[in-house]
This record gives sequence, structure tokens and C-alpha cells, in this order.
Amino acid sequence: MIRQAVLEYDHADDALDRLDELIGGRRVHVLCGQSGYEAVKRILPAIADYPTTRFRGECMDAEAARIDLANTAVLIAIGGGKLVDTAKLAAVERDIPLIVIPTLASNCAAFTPLSVVYREDGSYDRYDVFRVVIERVIVDARVIVSSPYDYFRAGVIDTVAKHYEARYLSGERSRDAGVNSGLVLAEQCGRLVELDLSEAAFRAYGEDIRFAVDHVLAIGGAVGGFGDAGTRVAVAHAVHNALSQFVTTHAFLHGDKVGFGLLVQESLRRSPDVDRLHSWLEQVGAPTTLEALGLSVDDIPRLVASVIGETTLQQLPEPVNSDYLKIIFENLQKTIYR
Repeated sequence: MIRQAVLEYDHADDALDRLDELIGGRRVHVLCGQSGYEAVKRILPAIADYPTTRFRGECMDAEAARIDLANTAVLIAIGGGKLVDTAKLAAVERDIPLIVIPTLASNCAAFTPLSVVYREDGSYDRYDVFRVVIERVIVDARVIVSSPYDYFRAGVIDTVAKHYEARYLSGERSRDAGVNSGLVLAEQCGRLVELDLSEAAFRAYGEDIRFAVDHVLAIGGAVGGFGDAGTRVAVAHAVHNALSQFVTTHAFLHGDKVGFGLLVQESLRRSPDVDRLHSWLEQVGAPTTLEALGLSVDDIPRLVASVIGETTLQQLPEPVNSDYLKIIFENLQKTIYR
């Protein structure tokens, strides 16, 4: 199954200038966050004229239901990944098209036909895959360059993970055309580690950063769109979901927890890339130990049980060995497993 949700993707210095033409006089409702919305409003003051719902911060069923879309012909989502996932839930339930204006280069939510849904306590609940029509993703360089760097940094980590998770699920190549296309795109995502993605480079917004932003927002999402279950999520995201149960991890960004999950996953594979990943994650300031995430050895049994449960649902190529997983977590409590 090949699923792509986006009809058009526009990344340019003046991308927002074409929004009115796209709307074409239709009745609009806007779902927006706070700081990112203000950045968009400075560039396009007329956006404030549309009916607006302020996002409360978590993608939940109740949050999607709260958006009043009566007499709305198109929903515009202005914000980060959880906001966009919420907008997709609402758009699918009401059967209306969606326009996405990312205000952070932090994940591929703007390009994927799915939403990651959380519970009231902030822990992971599920992800829903569905038919959604995103008419255009509008990536305006003026908005992204002014966004918080840490979200971009974490987004790059999550995008690099596409390569390792796709390889974990389907190997290096596949005879299935969709899966193989996903693997090729995922391999490209893995090469982001070779670029200068420092904050200074991000603020300069040169060719390498534009290349990285496109991979974080679009190409990373296309990996799962082409390969579906053969390239979407594996152990790294299962570890992320397990970590989300612990309050101490809520201060960390999605990509940071996925990066730690990558160390666990590649250790399970006995991959030669573990040391390189560890060094790169340290270089970009991501947590590489349970201690850094605020967890102790006492939390490991709960982590193991959660990851085993999650990976069982994922139907991985082979079951995860719980004893070996426990050893890996123990070695990652304070130092990297080698």
C-alpha cells in the first residue's frame, strides 16, 4: 500500500504569499499555536481575520473534537507536529481538506497520512492511519529560520531514524517497489548526519539547511508513505513510546527520545553503527543514557515490558529478546552499550 497525503509542497522564501490564491474565497478555520502563529501573522496579517481555535498542546481525540468546523470548507493548521496531527484527525472526521503551515522543522507530521494520539496524562496511546487530503504544505523560510533551533535539531534526529528503522524492518533493498522506494528515501535521510546542522548554520539558512528541512518535513514522511509498514516505525519509536510513560521524559523532545531509542535498536541488531550514532547524538546534544532522561535501573522492567508489548503489535521481522533488551537498558543506564 502506497499512501501519500500531500498534493503540493512549497518551500520558498515567499511561500506564504500564495496562500490567498490557494484558499480561493473558501470559508476557512484556523487551528494555531502561540509563538509560531505570531511569526506567520507578522508576515501575513490577514490570517488573523479567520475564525481561530487555539491548540492546547496535545494531540488527543477530545482536542480534535473541540474544533468547531461547522460551515468550514478548509482547515488551516499553523504550528508543530502535535497540532498538525490534531488537525488531520479533525479534517478526516469532518471530511474537509487541510492546508498545513509548519512553524517548526521538527518532524514529518505535515507529510504523513497518520496521527500520533496521546492520552490525557501525556503518554502515548496509538497512531491512526487514514485517508487525508493535505492540499499544500506551505514552508516559508521566514517562519522556519526564526523558529527554535532545538526543535530542528530533534527533527533531524527523528529523520535520521527513518533510515535505521526502515533498514531494521526491510533490510537494504526490497523486491516490493513501494518498500524499495521507501528504503532509498530513508537512506538519503540517514545522510543528514554528514551535514553541518549547527545553530549557526541553521540561522544562516543555506543550501544544506534547506536540504535538511525538506527531509525533516517532507522526505521523511514520504518514506512511510511509500513503504507503509515496511519502512515506518520499529524499535526506536517503540522505545520513545515506552519513555513517554515517565514524567521525567516529558521535558525532552520527540526526536531526543527517538534518538535514544535508536541506540537501543541498533544495539539489539549488534550494529557497527552504534558507536557512530552515540558520538553524533552527543555532538548534537541529545540524551544517550537513561540517567540523562531522569530514569533509574528500577524503571528498566517497566521499560522492557512496554517495548516488548509495542514491538509485538508492530509485528517486527523477529521478536525482540526481552532478556537481551534488559541488558541493553542496563548498559545504557549510565554508559553506552558497546
